[in-house]
Amino acid sequence: MLSLRTRVMDDFLMLDSPGSEGDELRNAESDEVEQREARAFRRFFLIRLAIIIAAAWVLSWPVHLLPHTLFWTLLATAALVIGLTSPPRTHPTTSDRPSTHLR
Repeated sequence: MLSLRTRVMDDFLMLDSPGSEGDELRNAESDEVEQREARAFRRFFLIRLAIIIAAAWVLSWPVHLLPHTLFWTLLATAALVIGLTSPPRTHPTTSDRPSTHLR
């Protein structure tokens, strides 16, 4: 418990001293810059790795399956785009129509 109080007082005195603010600010800025650089490198590396894996995966297919798969992928993409971009239907719902069943 005594060591905890000592650490708290040391932290308080360190924060209270006027010369330590500049050092802490510089350290915080350098830590932030290092984190940004590491994140950018990680993103760069992972994107390149994903591209290489995707290319190896596509090139490992038998050649006769590639056009067939691309055709169905393009067809599914076109259907999805048409479905998402088409305007909603305006016909009345079934509860608004009179019944046309003959008994």
